[in-house]
Amino acid sequence: VQNLMNKYNIHSIKKILLAAGSSKRFGTENKLSALINDKPLINHTLDALLKNFHHNEIIVVVGHDFQNIINLINNPKINYVKNQNYKNGIGTSISSAMKKIDPNTDGVMIIPGDMPFITIEDLTKLQKKFLELKCTKVVCPKHNDIIGNPVLLPKSYFKILESLNGDIGAKPYIKDKDLSFVHTNFGTNFDVDTVKNLIKAKRL
Repeated sequence: VQNLMNKYNIHSIKKILLAAGSSKRFGTENKLSALINDKPLINHTLDALLKNFHHNEIIVVVGHDFQNIINLINNPKINYVKNQNYKNGIGTSISSAMKKIDPNTDGVMIIPGDMPFITIEDLTKLQKKFLELKCTKVVCPKHNDIIGNPVLLPKSYFKILESLNGDIGAKPYIKDKDLSFVHTNFGTNFDVDTVKNLIKAKRL
């Protein structure tokens, strides 16, 4: 997998892992610290990224309970961005990360932190498609005709991403003509928003 990506290493694609939210729908506990197979949820998502990409490509956005998240990740090589406005929603987290990204970056992959079943295979397929399209299209995963995450966006969307504010991500701003889809496994559609989702995840 790493050799495949090295073919394209002239391109810079940052991975923005969103881990700043306050998990309101989950309850009092931070869902990202909930255990699945004795591993915190955030570590499942991050480990999939680290198996596929260099740690320098990854930015973890923290906010709510940030010190606990950093302690759980327990990796001094990881780059963090602290979103002071995390209570205002996901848009502020994406914006916080974009303000730290080198303008010469060719694209970004935006990954919610609560997706424990994202596979190395799907991450590879998504980035490969983005590169094949010369880093000009928005690449989304699709499973059973449902669009999921993570999403890759080209440089032409950077200003929009940096200007996001509130609890809305990038999807409302994406033009249909820019979209390209990759068929993926169920993990691109499975996130842990509620305790019910967590119980289901533990059974899978």
